[in-house]
Amino acid sequence: MRTEAPDQADATPRAEAPAPAGAPKLRTLDAHQWLDLVADLPLRGPVRELAASAAFVSLDGAVLRLALPEADEHLKAPIMVHQLCEALAGPLGGVPQIRFETAAASETVTLHERNARERDARQSNAETSFMSDPDVQRLMSQQGARVVPDSIRPFEERGFQ
Repeated sequence: MRTEAPDQADATPRAEAPAPAGAPKLRTLDAHQWLDLVADLPLRGPVRELAASAAFVSLDGAVLRLALPEADEHLKAPIMVHQLCEALAGPLGGVPQIRFETAAASETVTLHERNARERDARQSNAETSFMSDPDVQRLMSQQGARVVPDSIRPFEERGFQ
């Protein structure tokens, strides 16, 4: 459980959505589940960007603490925080009260970061697979073929699923 000194909590700027009086304890959630939950939310536009840029810190009762990089502070406008709270109400079993903290890059993982890592891994696997293909190796060694830089893409990025 994460605790804060009262003056420390007041010193951190944050956007909050109103929590209902006597808010019930929401379902439990961890950082990995947060990423999956955000990926499945039917959000669009800036609200989706807010959710995908926010890293899970904790869920204590009805208070959901998220870390947001300073570069994304503009996303936590009250209307967007409210829309995110409403979208989370169903999956969490109630409307959370969201509090933001400044993200420490080494401690947090956002949906954007996870997606980028997965995309990079798919790209690396596609390049390795292509370059290790016996026909490609034969064409390169016997006929002087060369691979055009940045031309190799994973199947799913080309629409071949």
